[in-house]
Amino acid sequence: MDALTAALSDIQFEGWFFCESRLTAPWGIALPGGRLAAVHAILDGRCWIELADGGPAQSLESGDVAFLPLDTPHTLSSDAGVRSIPARELPDIDRSDRQLVRLDYGGSGALTCLITASFKTADFLPGIALSGAAPLVVLPASDHKKLASLVELCRAEYHAERLGRSAVLRRLSEILFVTAVQAIAERSSDKVGWLSAINDPKLRRALVVIHSHPGDPWSLDRLAEEAGMSRSSFAEAFHRLIGETPMAYVTKVRLDRAANHLRTSTRSISNIARDCGYTSIPSFTRAFIKAKDMPPTRYRMASKN
Repeated sequence: MDALTAALSDIQFEGWFFCESRLTAPWGIALPGGRLAAVHAILDGRCWIELADGGPAQSLESGDVAFLPLDTPHTLSSDAGVRSIPARELPDIDRSDRQLVRLDYGGSGALTCLITASFKTADFLPGIALSGAAPLVVLPASDHKKLASLVELCRAEYHAERLGRSAVLRRLSEILFVTAVQAIAERSSDKVGWLSAINDPKLRRALVVIHSHPGDPWSLDRLAEEAGMSRSSFAEAFHRLIGETPMAYVTKVRLDRAANHLRTSTRSISNIARDCGYTSIPSFTRAFIKAKDMPPTRYRMASKN
């Protein structure tokens, strides 16, 4: 298992916004951001995207995917310079389908169809993993055959009006997210960040074993040995790229794994604690409260409501 697969397999989306839009020029929408990540897939037509804090507007064509790793506030518009209104002020939003929001908006000009998804997760890793990426990554369909195929699937489902269409589109949006992360990881040339760490052959080996076997009795010495580095060199490189000490990172991976088990299984807390590397329930409970602000039993109950 590679490091990216090991990390992405752990992510559990617990909330998202999903919208399919038919927009006719002129139009402009300001999106507030603030979630884990946002994905815009252009199904038909064209538009422009611009970050709210500056930078040039970029053109998006049919088939392109715009990926905002940390859902930075941004605008979408029919043309650069068109006035954008806040998304919360948009009229005519159809929320009758609980799976998604539908938006028809704009003037009487050219049509643009797109799907938009943004995600929420309680896991710590996505924020760390994406923090080193550029705030906006435009992935042209011509350069990414897999993404182009996914957009075509979205387009087909969008126009089909079949039963279950909303559920299929929502799942496809999650696959778009994972595929976009894969695409930027493969081309990452940043000198810092988690994506750079997984492109480092030595640090990648340590990340794979942490995510594959978080409950093992890891120590700084053992992880450095896995990486084939000295203890001090490993600790320095890990902290410089990821922003966490190796053992703090191990603890967070363990507690995220435990939280996922508590949300999705009926296993006993003692079994979960043991599998996640804790030899006693009291030590597990103290660590869990520190990370999640509540004890495991209450976390499990809250996740079922």
